[in-house]
Amino acid sequence: MTMHERRARGSEPRTVFLSGMIDGLPLEDASTWRQRASRVLEDAGFLTYDPTRVMRAAGAQYRATPNEVFTNDCWHLARSDVLLVNLTLPATIESQKAPFFTIGEMFLAHAAGLPILVFGNCFRGRPGYEAIVTRDFDGLEPALQYLIHHYA
Repeated sequence: MTMHERRARGSEPRTVFLSGMIDGLPLEDASTWRQRASRVLEDAGFLTYDPTRVMRAAGAQYRATPNEVFTNDCWHLARSDVLLVNLTLPATIESQKAPFFTIGEMFLAHAAGLPILVFGNCFRGRPGYEAIVTRDFDGLEPALQYLIHHYA
């Protein structure tokens, strides 16, 4: 029996991958919402994957290579049940500051058949976004409540 089959039968908690911009942000900005989401979701019986936890534990000296980030993303997405994405970004963002790994995580999750829940509206209305996002919200709290209600 696969991990997803065991979870579907209720024998293992569902895992939520917390995705969102990290590059170019202070660690506190990248991790605060993830810590909040983790607390709420864990209280509701979910497991979470927070990619900033390693960075917080290692401190300022931690620098992952791009291949390491991508490999870790693939590994953790394969073990996740839902992708929760923070796309609270400026309406206009310089192309070199676009959250490239976040967008990649969204497409990998879609290809794997995972639900993709997003809060923040910077890509709303874009065809590629609309084609893969299961549901979007204006803020974190309504996204968490929906996730708990629909995927517990």
